[in-house]
Amino acid sequence: AAMRRVVSVYFPTWPTDRLRRTDAAAPPRDKPLVMAAQDGARRVVASACASARAAGLRPGMTIAHANALARGLTVAEADPDADTV
Repeated sequence: AAMRRVVSVYFPTWPTDRLRRTDAAAPPRDKPLVMAAQDGARRVVASACASARAAGLRPGMTIAHANALARGLTVAEADPDADTV
């Protein structure tokens, strides 16, 4: 019998990369960009681009905290359906 093979690939910045490719109004790569999602009563970072990560932003932190850490932060709404390949 043939063995079934599974490949798992992790792209931590996929949501922000996808947004930059599909939205002309998205900020340039050197500007911090995060995708926000609702977590109960809090809005949190769902994903962060490389420049946002370099500024200390991480998934799970509140958007308010992210705004305090990164000057000129752009926050876009997360769209998990669009991120599914």
